[in-house]
Amino acid sequence: MATYRRHPNQRALASLPVELRRTTVPTNVRVWVEHEARARIVQVRRLRGASSTAVHVLYLDGGMRLVLRRYVWPGFLKDEPVAPRRELDALHFADAKALPAPRVVSADVTGQEVGDGIPAVLMTFLPGLAIAVPDLLSLAEVAAAIHDAEPGKFGHDYFPWYAGTMSEPPRATRRPALWEEAIALRASAMPSYRPAFIHRDFHPGNVLWSRGRVCGVVDWANACRGPRGCDIAHCRANLVVLSGQGAADTFLAAYERLTGEHYDFYWELASILEHSPEHWTAERLAESEPYLARAVEAVSGYRPKHL
Repeated sequence: MATYRRHPNQRALASLPVELRRTTVPTNVRVWVEHEARARIVQVRRLRGASSTAVHVLYLDGGMRLVLRRYVWPGFLKDEPVAPRRELDALHFADAKALPAPRVVSADVTGQEVGDGIPAVLMTFLPGLAIAVPDLLSLAEVAAAIHDAEPGKFGHDYFPWYAGTMSEPPRATRRPALWEEAIALRASAMPSYRPAFIHRDFHPGNVLWSRGRVCGVVDWANACRGPRGCDIAHCRANLVVLSGQGAADTFLAAYERLTGEHYDFYWELASILEHSPEHWTAERLAESEPYLARAVEAVSGYRPKHL
């Protein structure tokens, strides 16, 4: 299994919100952590790959390591104000279902207890590294295990992101008719599905490996009851970028073989449309439009002239 020098989630520092470019653990937060953990912090290290929250590993006296996630970027909370509560609920749910997720040590989903108004989740540290090109069968097995956890009355449900704002083709596209058809299909062609427990940000950057085995899945802030295909499409999109279409197809074939579930390419189409209009630079359009065209063709059942 090859390793990847950069974390699969790694982004250029300049592309991050200013609140995430240089993050620390302030004194008041350290006091809260030490009170909840009943141990003193002796070292702090920022974890690579976080692009929506500040994430640090905390080394405590006695040898314990914990992970602190703080929702310091107001833009993320503006779009997803329920995210801290949803992450807390998802971690408790995953623990109850024996899924490979961190366990909650403590949480302050409003930031009022910590005192700075910034939500915080303190959790156990999982060893291992994220790998850009992992064992695809094992990756599919992890996705299947998450989806097999009966969601019951888990209190957070799937909804399309940017359905209201992504309502017309990106300004930079030279293929507006393709986007218009994709947007129309997103609204009219959603297949029926049996709700499963989904991670909703499942991809190689959020799966940790040690000695060739999965040792954990992190970043549960978007977990909900929803369509399995949402997770599969998101993972496929990341695999295409990290290691090519062949890896995405191998992952899908393994997942379908393991679960007996049929993947509907509607979710591929919906995954591409789950970005804000500002996301679509000329470079990203060139990268994604061929996949959008194939998804539109698969969902519509014919090849429109503009494709």
